[in-house]
Amino acid sequence: MNVTPMNSLAQAYDREFRVRGRREQGWGRGLMAVALLIWLWLGYLLVFPFSVDGHRGAIECKSRAFHQTGHLRESYRVDEGNSCDGARDWGPITAGLLLSLPFAVAGAGLFMSGTATVRTAAYAADIARLNLAE
Repeated sequence: MNVTPMNSLAQAYDREFRVRGRREQGWGRGLMAVALLIWLWLGYLLVFPFSVDGHRGAIECKSRAFHQTGHLRESYRVDEGNSCDGARDWGPITAGLLLSLPFAVAGAGLFMSGTATVRTAAYAADIARLNLAE
């Protein structure tokens, strides 16, 4: 069975198909990078100590993640006080995590779709090449 090489219209379509796949991969990487930046910021807020301006000067606060130093393991508010607890409230941290989820899911979906598109184009080109070799 002889297969003729792709005509110029088919080559243009194949090229556009691959470009569209690479573009989807790029958008997926970008959206996942946004989610990663949000996660890094939230990790910074949870892990590193900070200071709060109080009515008696700056108050040094331990990180939310590592505040449990005693064997009783009191709450962060009991250990550090209301000023520190209010400065790193769970509400904004949780909101940031929820905000990052659509970016991560859409980015992963676009990246996988783009990868499948590029691989499908490569597969079709390999099959056409093998058919020509017969």
